Amino acid sequence: MKRRALLAASAASLTSLTGCLGTVRRRVSGRIDMDHATTVFHPADEPWFVGGLSAASRGTAHTDLFTESPADVDDLFTDHYPKREQSMDNDVRNDDYSNGFLLLFEAKMPVEEAYSVQPTILHGELAWTGWDTVSVPTVRSPRDPESLSFDDDVEAIIATTLTRYEAEATPSTAVVTVYDEETGDRIGRHTATPRRRS
Repeated sequence: MKRRALLAASAASLTSLTGCLGTVRRRVSGRIDMDHATTVFHPADEPWFVGGLSAASRGTAHTDLFTESPADVDDLFTDHYPKREQSMDNDVRNDDYSNGFLLLFEAKMPVEEAYSVQPTILHGELAWTGWDTVSVPTVRSPRDPESLSFDDDVEAIIATTLTRYEAEATPSTAVVTVYDEETGDRIGRHTATPRRRS
């Protein structure tokens, strides 16, 4: 009987400790705030991101975490990517990673079923869930295919979203949960780890 009571007390202590560790992590790491996001649609047979989605890839979602500036020699974007002064490539290479991180999310779909995956405050919670893991809620938002103005021969498209988050600490993992915009149901979960310098 004493042994059973001791085990129960130990379990209660561990449960309390887990809650305390979560609180300590939030205090150590501070807040996480979504700063801004950019979404662009492009044909799947013109992939933008090296190692990401393309018309030939089997997957329909891909995500990457950027916690430091890539080396100048790193090939991040393909030749299909239209480099401009105000661009995702510029954002990734020149961000101030001392006070935040970037999350890239690609979603592939038939053009007639167009949607984007964007950050949300309506579902889930943007928060630290471990010492170096951040939980990132996103929402799947349908788009009118007519508004995208693709040529008739384009069958599949990719919605590429780059989001900047402000944070005092650097995550080693981002768990991205995708919710349905209308119902709030969870429809996907993806894990992103940092792209390291090559």
